[in-house]
Amino acid sequence: MNKILLSTLLLSSLLLADFKVGEKLPPIELADQFEKKFKIETSDTTIIMAFEKDVAISIAEYLKSKPSTFLAENHSKYISDISEMPSMITSLFALPKMKKYPFSILLIEDEFAKKFNRQDAKITVFSLQKGTIKTIKFITAKELPTIFTK
Repeated sequence: MNKILLSTLLLSSLLLADFKVGEKLPPIELADQFEKKFKIETSDTTIIMAFEKDVAISIAEYLKSKPSTFLAENHSKYISDISEMPSMITSLFALPKMKKYPFSILLIEDEFAKKFNRQDAKITVFSLQKGTIKTIKFITAKELPTIFTK
């Protein structure tokens, strides 16, 4: 019994561990605010992530000032963790607001969000090369434009 419990705890900790630089991302497929499925592709070079409402708003404000093709042109995906949001708030307020944006927001609605690195009040930025994590940064909204300068 103890061996089973220990094995379960070990497996759980591995499944919920943060991603690390040098690791390949596992296959990730998420729906956006329109319920369209997207995969993180090997051609994607940047993933920007929000885990808090204020951070998500700051990313949306930045992206609204860009052409609707901005993320695709920059081989980027925007992921927002809405797993803690009550479903009634999500369906009545958050999703209708998100559907007005001219860009896709990939949504995490479950425990998968715990796998991603995060810091309070920061945007998490994964830089990728052929599906492998090259860097993980935690930035402010003011620093967001620097991610897309080449």
